[in-house]
Amino acid sequence: MKIILVDDEPLILEELEYLCAPLPGVEVVGAFTDPAQALACVRNQAVDFAFLDISMPGMSGLELLRSLRGVQRNLQAAFVTAYDQYALDAYRADACDYLLKPFGEAEVRHALDKARRLLGEDRLDRVEFRTFGRFDLFLNGRAVDFKSRKAKELLALLVLHKGGTVEMELAIETLWENEPFDDKVKVKFRKTCMSLRESLRARGLLWLLQSQRGRLNLECAGVECDYFRLLEGDRSAARQFHGALMSEYSWTEPYLPGLEAQARRLLEEPGQ
Repeated sequence: MKIILVDDEPLILEELEYLCAPLPGVEVVGAFTDPAQALACVRNQAVDFAFLDISMPGMSGLELLRSLRGVQRNLQAAFVTAYDQYALDAYRADACDYLLKPFGEAEVRHALDKARRLLGEDRLDRVEFRTFGRFDLFLNGRAVDFKSRKAKELLALLVLHKGGTVEMELAIETLWENEPFDDKVKVKFRKTCMSLRESLRARGLLWLLQSQRGRLNLECAGVECDYFRLLEGDRSAARQFHGALMSEYSWTEPYLPGLEAQARRLLEEPGQ
């Protein structure tokens, strides 16, 4: 994947180049503080992806992305910014990701992995979450092992929220319900996040997890999950559901009545 970097802060460009350099299949073909130079680069060679500062003098990242896609229609991009108020604009511009400064390796990898999928460079790997009964993550039909039970439990919580944001406070309240919300438990949360990232990275699955400033999200696109299918009205998932959801975790119990009602409704529909 050929990528360019555009930011009016040279230090941010250096950081992006440093984080992208070791990634397999990624080639940085240009790093620019001037949006006009970036546009000239894309006019002269094929570029797959761009990291763009959203707020720059002369031309904003939003304006630059429109111009870049005027030259190469399928170019994917992620915006890099210190401000979160541009997130809706980034979404409307069809950016594949939105990185808040300061960012790290996980955020950069997530953006590039998502771009690969959008560009059609999809993995052949089959990723599946099984939640009816006990919880497990399967990669190509084989269960993934986790060094930390809490890391696996944190992943289960993200699956339960189906791509929605899980704040640090909610994660701690759920996974360490009997402990006070203090610095000690916050350290446990951060170590659990690190362990989860390490387990996913070891299997090439880090793209599943997006984390930033105590907020976690699960990437659900291209992932199989019986729980997701039931929520979406899949009758075969309703037949597979027998009243147990990630049964090793007691915090899933409040969700059972709603899932049972959903399964019952789907199975009782006429003609089914």
